Amino acid sequence: MNRLFRNKWAVIVVLIGAVFFVLSANYFASWFFLREMEGTLDRELGRRLEAVALLTARIVESDVVATGFSREIGEISLPIMRDILTLQKQENQLQSVFVTDSHFRTISAVPEIYQSGQLLTHLISDSLQMRVALNGVAASSPLYAISGHYFKSAYAPLRNSFGAIIGLVIVEASADYFTLLQRFERGLFYGGFVVALVFALLAGFIYWSVSRFAQFQQTMQRHERLAAMGQMAATVAHEIRNPLGIIKNTAEILRRKYGAEQDDELLQFIPAEVDRLNRLVSDFLEFARDRELDIAPHDLIATIQRAFDDIRHEQSTREVDFSFKKEFDSLQVPHNPDAIRQVLFNLILNAVQAMEGAGRVTVMVSLGTSWGRRQVVVSVIDTGPGLPADAGTIFEPFFTTKTSGSGLGLAVSNQIVEKHGGKLTAENGAQGGSIFQFTLPL
Repeated sequence: MNRLFRNKWAVIVVLIGAVFFVLSANYFASWFFLREMEGTLDRELGRRLEAVALLTARIVESDVVATGFSREIGEISLPIMRDILTLQKQENQLQSVFVTDSHFRTISAVPEIYQSGQLLTHLISDSLQMRVALNGVAASSPLYAISGHYFKSAYAPLRNSFGAIIGLVIVEASADYFTLLQRFERGLFYGGFVVALVFALLAGFIYWSVSRFAQFQQTMQRHERLAAMGQMAATVAHEIRNPLGIIKNTAEILRRKYGAEQDDELLQFIPAEVDRLNRLVSDFLEFARDRELDIAPHDLIATIQRAFDDIRHEQSTREVDFSFKKEFDSLQVPHNPDAIRQVLFNLILNAVQAMEGAGRVTVMVSLGTSWGRRQVVVSVIDTGPGLPADAGTIFEPFFTTKTSGSGLGLAVSNQIVEKHGGKLTAENGAQGGSIFQFTLPL
């Protein structure tokens, strides 16, 4: 049993770990690929804009600067410069092109959204890249957003005929495809929650599947044992019951022959022990036979009430307080009345015998749910000493803490409850005593 339990958890851990690794690897690989793609596109756009800015600067230096840009811009230079910037904007699909002096004041802009001499305040955040360009090296800015749209700028130095840097050529291009990438990134982020949810569902399914398989394996092992026990039981019952019948009949003859003359305790002891051995054989046969039950809708409250009244009447000589608590006067539940009465009889009798004197036994009926399925919960609560330390084996055949008894009562009860599709459990009560519960699906 312990080996099966350990193997079950080993399989669960391995399977859940494998699922977690696959889902995590797929998620982080997608995230890494997206970030790498963003970085690559950003760098390539920066290089392209730097090349366009340098080309534009060289054309402006060749066609415009020689006309006097180094001192003062002439009236003829501005139209020529605007034509150059317009052509570059169209050919390279730019958002805008500017020419500024070394103090970032506009000289010419296409489109004409800035007046001549106006400071380009929105580019001050890229002052580091502009300073690099003023030192003679083309540079590009990081991506920036304006009104939800992404842009990128590049700066190239503008030189006069003597090679001195007298201004900057600034090109801006739209990078709206980064908006799409940002949407993918957000989708991937939210997808992480979906992955976590899927992982949780898969982990739960794996746990459920492996647990059911382990339970099925345990059931098969028990059925194999029962099959072997059943074959042996038929032979044992036949071989034992015949001599027991002879012994009992002989004791009865002796009692009738000599009982009138003397009251011998041995003559009374023999039939009692024969009956006890006969009950032991009957319990063994009942457990090993593993018969099929006829399960149909019946009033469960009436079934429990009958079993409760029978055991209370039988144990009337004991100082035990019996109580039956129920939420319903009638409750139709699929079950076999005789089998459920046997379960209750075993549980209540065990509770009474465990107290070994005065005490209280309470039977409770309530409704509950398990994995979304409604079920009836029947509890037998006592004020006895509680469960033993090795309570994990109390439902195993022949387990008993009493000096008498077959140790098959709880095993038979567990077998009956499982055939009803329910589960029998036991635990110690918070205030002492023990609580036996079994469930029946509605």
